[in-house]
Amino acid sequence: MNMTVARALIDLLLSLELSDEDAVSLEASTAFVEDASTTLSALSGPEREELTSIIRQMENEAATEERREVLRSLPEDIGLLG
Repeated sequence: MNMTVARALIDLLLSLELSDEDAVSLEASTAFVEDASTTLSALSGPEREELTSIIRQMENEAATEERREVLRSLPEDIGLLG
């Protein structure tokens, strides 16, 4: 998995989650995340584990607790776990 592309996707999902509703509507944000989740459902088990590992690494590097909280729940929110 390309680390740069994975981090860019994760940053985009994180930005959507943390965006004010005046910047990005809840409906649009939800649709974007659902689309990403649908696409990511095609990942193999090892690829899901790798992406989850990258998310966990970014969680450990996060500058704020708010970012850490979103990253903590992101693997489940986008269907990588289970």
